[in-house]
Order: sequence, then C-alpha cells, then structure tokens
Amino acid sequence: MNIWVTTVRKLKRGLIAFLASRNTFVVTFLNGLIKNRPQDVVRWLEPGFTIDAFREPLIESVVRSHGDEIIEVLSDAQKMVAFERVCETRLLDVITTINSKPGGSFKYVGNGNIRVIVGAGPHKREGWLATDIAQLNIAEEASWQRLFDPCSVDRVLAEHVLEHLSLRELHAALSNIYRYLKPGGQIRLAVPDAFHPSRYYYNLVKPGGWETPYEHMLFLEHELLTRTGQEAGFEVRLLEYFDESGIFHSTDYSSEDGVIQRCARNNSGLDTNDAEVMTKFHASIPEHLRQQFFDRRMSYTSLIADLIKPQ
Repeated sequence: MNIWVTTVRKLKRGLIAFLASRNTFVVTFLNGLIKNRPQDVVRWLEPGFTIDAFREPLIESVVRSHGDEIIEVLSDAQKMVAFERVCETRLLDVITTINSKPGGSFKYVGNGNIRVIVGAGPHKREGWLATDIAQLNIAEEASWQRLFDPCSVDRVLAEHVLEHLSLRELHAALSNIYRYLKPGGQIRLAVPDAFHPSRYYYNLVKPGGWETPYEHMLFLEHELLTRTGQEAGFEVRLLEYFDESGIFHSTDYSSEDGVIQRCARNNSGLDTNDAEVMTKFHASIPEHLRQQFFDRRMSYTSLIADLIKPQ
C-alpha cells in the first residue's frame, strides 16, 4: 500500500473531521447506506424527521461511524485532497508518521523559503515549520537528513532550547544547523544569560535551579556563545546580553527573522504583577546595577544572538 494512503488512514481522526466537513465526499456513500442498510440510519433519526431534513447531522454521524469504509471508496484524487488537507492541519503528525516508518522520508520544502522553529512545543507562527524533538532532534544529523536537504533552510529559531543540551550536543546541533542552512541563512537563538546580575534569576535558570532543576544542562554567557558559534563556522551577532560587569547591551533587530518572547522588549518570563517575586528579583541585583532595569522596564531577559552562515 502506498505510504500516503497508510498515513491518511493512520491519521484517521484528523481525516474523519475533514470528511465530515466535506459533504461531497460522503453523500454518495450515505445514499447507498440509506438504500441498502436503512437499519444503520434509522437509529440516528427522531420521529417526524425526514432523511433529507436530517441529512447534515447524518453525514457527520455516518462519517464518524463508517470512516474506514468511506476512506476505502475514495478515489485516488479524493485521497490526495484529503491528504493535503491533513498536511495543512496536522503537519507534525504527518511528518512523525512518515518518518517513523522504515524507509520513510518526509522532505520539507515549504514555499521555497524554509523557516523552522526548533523545540517549539505548542507555539506556532505563520510561515514557520514548528517542530519538536519528535520531528527534529537538532543534535542528530540523521534527523535533519530525513526532513531537509543540505543548504536548504533559510532561518532557524531556537528560543530557550540550547540550554537543554550537553556541551557535546550543542556542538553537534550547531554543526547540523550550519550544514542545512543556506549560505547567508541564520539561526536566531535565545538562552538564559549567565551574566544576568540578578541572583534570583541566576538561581531560577541555572542547571539544577528552581525553574527546571533537571532539564537545564548549559548556562551560557556571550563570550562562550560567541566562541562556540565561531568554532562552528558562524558569524555571531549579539542582539541582547549582559557583559561580565552586569551591564546590559542591546541592538535593534527585526522580528521577521524570528520572534523571541523572553527578551527585554517583551519583558516576559517573570510575573511582573507579583509584588513578592519582583521584590526578591530587584533585591538580588547589586544596587549600582538596578537602575538599568527600571529605565528599560525589564526583568527576565535572555542572551539573544543571530548566528549567520557566511555567503
């Protein structure tokens, strides 16, 4: 059986919902069911309703009860329409299903401008392929190879992902990203900033810290990030960071290359409406460094950088 037919059937829930919304796909099946198996139809009807009057809810009920049979009688053209629809609404499920099969390979080409979010979780952005580790393990070259061609990706966005890697995995991930980016392509990344002057912040995000005691494995600052990125072949452009003296630096950058939520601009990461949290946060900053936080109205920031593959 063709892999796309298998995939459509495996993604039955999404397909059934689509079929239920497309009456033209099932009306012939329903008419045949009414004619040949009226007993399967009668139980959905209430006294006083005609079959025609009750056709809309019938279609949905019949599709959900006889979805496998309907899939079987679809033409190849109809199966492709359904498959395309499932790809639009459940693309990550399609990728995972195909790439989990022996010999399966889903090559993502996008619309010619491939922009990928790694470690996206539930977050999606228009025009970006939002992946999680089930679809793309950035530290494994084989995972990239299944999904992309070398030198085909325009942009990669990784917000608070790389700190979950070991140092060895970080080097592997950057090597893979470099290989699959187009010349001139870039990864925009954000990680917790080890030079952030707040001890409250430091204890929150460090490996073994309060926020994710077992998940965070790296704690990067701008010097280590720059050196690691350059060793992988990238040009490194720092966007937001603290220096070793606790002074904040930033430069203008476009959100077109990737939106970072946990940054000085958006001031997310701490509950700024929680007076107790903010009191602890500000009290943990050396007094001579506090004013920059009030002037910029910032709290939880990230070390943010663009790593650019040379032309």
